[in-house]
Amino acid sequence: MRLERLAFAFALAVARNALSQDDSHPRLTWQDAMAKGIVPYHQLTLDDFPINDKAHPEYGFYIRPAILPQYHFIIKPHHGFAYAAVNEWMVFSGLDKNETSRKSRFKTMKAALSYAQAILDLNEIHARQIAALKPGELPEVRGNSYEQARTQMTVRLKEFLAAKYKECEAEMEAFMKATDHSANTKKVKELAAAIKKRLEATPNATVPFPDAPTPGPSAIAAPVPKSNASPAASAISASPRDSLNR
Repeated sequence: MRLERLAFAFALAVARNALSQDDSHPRLTWQDAMAKGIVPYHQLTLDDFPINDKAHPEYGFYIRPAILPQYHFIIKPHHGFAYAAVNEWMVFSGLDKNETSRKSRFKTMKAALSYAQAILDLNEIHARQIAALKPGELPEVRGNSYEQARTQMTVRLKEFLAAKYKECEAEMEAFMKATDHSANTKKVKELAAAIKKRLEATPNATVPFPDAPTPGPSAIAAPVPKSNASPAASAISASPRDSLNR
């Protein structure tokens, strides 16, 4: 019987969206995000997994990557209709420190870092791809009124992002399955290296963190006992009205 379980979950939040050209809202900054416990993408260390024996008691450790899109869309009248289109788009990404932790009984966290890093790297790949989307690749709607266009746009953006998150989650789950949830250390090393190469080849279009340290080399982990790994994954979808600023 497997004694411990490893898990990941998404922090999928959509930061504040302005609903018209005339609305004015403060733009999210990294200082705002970090005040809420979201830290920029980086190379994981043991310090990223503080001991918390009360949180997620069924798991040996728990990692929650974060993708935080921010957008602004405008609504304009034209020939009796109201057209909505995104005119500002940016994405924050990293790690949710509020939910990431390990159990005091889990003694192989150092060995599990490369496995956890691969999950965070997959998250970063998808975050960069989402951040790189151009206006023509983002939802546009036409409504019979301003309110209808606003409502339809909110729904379309929520559905659009949910589909992008699902693609990311599917890759994470495939990685977990292929590595037997970290038990196959040879496969972890092989796939983690391939994921790292993909990340390095993916242009960084997410919001930069100006004071971020230069990323160090990926963690090299010792084998993780098979009894300490088992599948667990969940995705938390967010409403487009959810905001770090609330």
